[in-house]
Formats: sequence, C-alpha cells, structure tokens
Amino acid sequence: MPAESVRIVITSDRYGETDADFSLENTVLARFPHLDVHLQGHKARAADELIAAARDADALMVSTREALTPSVLAAMPSIKVISRYGVGLDNIDLDAATENGIIVTHYPGYCTDEVADHAFALILALNRRIVELDRDLHDGAWSHHKATTTAILRGPVRPLRELTLGIVGFGRIGQSVARRAAPFGFTLIAADPYQTPEPFQQLNVEHLPLDAMLDRADIVTIHCPLTAETRGLIDASHLTHLKPESVLVNTARGPIVDIPALVDALQNGRLAAAALDVVDPEPLPLDHPLYALPNVILTPHAAYYSERSVETVRTETLAEALTVLAGQTPRVVANPAVLTRANRAGIH
Repeated sequence: MPAESVRIVITSDRYGETDADFSLENTVLARFPHLDVHLQGHKARAADELIAAARDADALMVSTREALTPSVLAAMPSIKVISRYGVGLDNIDLDAATENGIIVTHYPGYCTDEVADHAFALILALNRRIVELDRDLHDGAWSHHKATTTAILRGPVRPLRELTLGIVGFGRIGQSVARRAAPFGFTLIAADPYQTPEPFQQLNVEHLPLDAMLDRADIVTIHCPLTAETRGLIDASHLTHLKPESVLVNTARGPIVDIPALVDALQNGRLAAAALDVVDPEPLPLDHPLYALPNVILTPHAAYYSERSVETVRTETLAEALTVLAGQTPRVVANPAVLTRANRAGIH
C-alpha cells in the first residue's frame, strides 16, 4: 500500500525559515512509515501570509506570534491539525478551530524543568542581590568600599528560611518550583482556583485565594497560563496587596502582569524589585522605563531554553501533528470537543 502524502508547513520564525535544516525533524518520520511527509518552512505572521501558507497543507506548526483568528482558521479548509511549539495557546482561537474541525495540539511538558530552574535562579538572584552586587563591583565598588559588604549592599538580605514564597498557578511548573524551594526552608503558599487539593497536600503547600496569598508573600513567582481570565491579572489593585519589601518574578507570559502598574510600583517604593523573563510587548522598546530601573532583572524570554528542550519541542510537537495525520489521537488535544468531528473523519 503506498504511503499517504501529507504536507506540513512550519511557520514558526524559530524553526520555519525557508532554508531551515529539517534533519532533526526528519528523525521523527521513521515513527510514521505510512506517511509520505513533505515539510516546508514558510515564515508567515500576517493573516494573508498564514492563509497562503496553509493553502493545500494538511498541518500547520506555529509559534507564539501567529494569530490564528476565526477568519484565518475559516480560510484553511485543508488543515486537519495545528501543532503549537510551546506551552501557551492564547494565539489560537480554540472555539473557531473546533468549529472548523481542526485539532489543536502541543507538547507542553518540554521545558518544565528549564522554566522552574530559571524562575528559581531569578528568586535566588533577587534575594542574594547577585546582579546588583556584580554591577556595583564592575563599577568600582570594591575600590571605594574595600571589602565592607554592608557598605556595598543596596538593601537588606533576608535568609530564605525566613521567607514566604507565593506561587501563582500550581500546575506542572508551579509544582516544580515548589519542589526546588522546599529544601531552602521557605514557607510555601500558592493560588490556583482550578487545581485539585492533592498537589498542595503532597508538596506541603498552603492553598490560598490570590489576594490572601499576595498579602503574605515575600516573593511572588508567576506560573499560570495566559488566558482571557489571567490577562492583566497582576494589576495595580493586586500589586497593592504586596508588601513594599516583596519582590515579583514572572517567567510565565508578559501580559499576565500590568507592566505600567508594575513600573509605577517599582518606581515609587511599593515593591522592592522584580525579575522578568517575559514582558509586554516583546521585545521592549529601547526607551522603556524598565531598562532604567536598577531594581529590575531582565532576561529575554529565555526560561524555556536548553539545547535539550529545543530538541524535544521540535521533535515531539511534530510527532503530535503526525499522529493526527496518521489517523490517531495525539497525547494532548487542546480543544477536545473537536474529537467528535474528527472521529467522523476517521481519527481514533
């Protein structure tokens, strides 16, 4: 029986350049011997570019910047599956995908450890004032103050064992951060209205409403997904619940935090410091006030990254798309209501 010919278009600006090397992706194809797969890079972001890229394609593989709106999805009659590189799905209208019979899938576990490691590194850097001390020594602080630590420090350093760590969102990554934090002696609290009680009990984490958690936390680290509900979640009102000596870490998604409100709190002493791997917009314009604040650590949306995590997301995200094209159900279906439609088309 001849292999079924399928065309997969990769529009991600990281992995879908027209001259991209698909040697890593090609290693996945051996898992699907009954498919004759044609991979094509097609850098596309605007609606008309996405529609053109999807013409006659069976699958799209996208990143964060492609806006798959109802009108765009309706103009993709041949697409059976959209596979998203990464964790968040806020750029894909899941209801519209379901309406058009398109399965949306991804491989969200690819960078759990990396993001948890990055978040905890930022927590340690803020607490131990690592970045401040490094900058000050490069600026000559040792020459001016000799080895007098208290003369160089810009503020207090409290023992981690005396601090309360508040975790916003207690899914895979939030739980991984809790596991890393426990040996340091933190009191652990978390807010997540959708999580079951078991993870809190297993990890000895107190489950609180968001405002109550913010009232108590010395360090807040954000690990919830970006949804309509969480967009702007940490706004001016919620920031007033934090103590002036508290710090905020965000390695989730930039729009979860109201950036102007955060800047105002940092500038006016209502929040001690922040460490941000994600912001809104990305990248920040060069004149953005966050760059001028000495109590802010910035990293370039890099928490997901390791060479291994990139390899995993490229291969396993492709495998999810190929699973659908092979007539099977992928490990993750972001819009499960679509399966009723897909079953009629032979997916099982």
